[in-house]
Amino acid sequence: MGNPSNDALTSALCAKAHDMYGMNVRVGGGIRGVSRASKIVAWGADQIIIGSAAFHEGRVNARFLRRLQGKINARRIVVALDTAKSHIVTHGWRRRLKLRAEDVMAKLEPFCSAFLCTDVDREGTMSGANLEWFRHLRSATSHPVIAAGGIKTHREISLLEKIGMDAAVGMAVYKNHLR
Repeated sequence: MGNPSNDALTSALCAKAHDMYGMNVRVGGGIRGVSRASKIVAWGADQIIIGSAAFHEGRVNARFLRRLQGKINARRIVVALDTAKSHIVTHGWRRRLKLRAEDVMAKLEPFCSAFLCTDVDREGTMSGANLEWFRHLRSATSHPVIAAGGIKTHREISLLEKIGMDAAVGMAVYKNHLR
């Protein structure tokens, strides 16, 4: 999303998903300003995913999140907590914070309706979901959690569902290897 050349495609996908299929759409990636987020919601995105902008100078960016919430209802905001080696990473996974996802979830809850938690160490590997880590995250918040990273089987999806999490499956679907 950070590349404006995707705007026309993303806008068209939002409209088509609603009009033709009655689907809800989440849009994320590079949303670092309130005006950008508002624009994407105006395209018809049901939810926006905020990652890097949720943090500033190694802390939760409550100032930005309050401004965002002033324009967009918290029920339409999902905070992405991408984690590598137990720490949150931002800016395309290039910046590592001292923060851990489970330690900031309570502070972020007032600003969002859900969390997208990606295990960056397993993302794209089809090596299996880190179910222990996802259970730990599930216990850290009452908000819905979407698990991502390494998921490769229907069984893992079912186990995540049993602990109250949705699954975002990428590579296994892309490569037609979901078992």
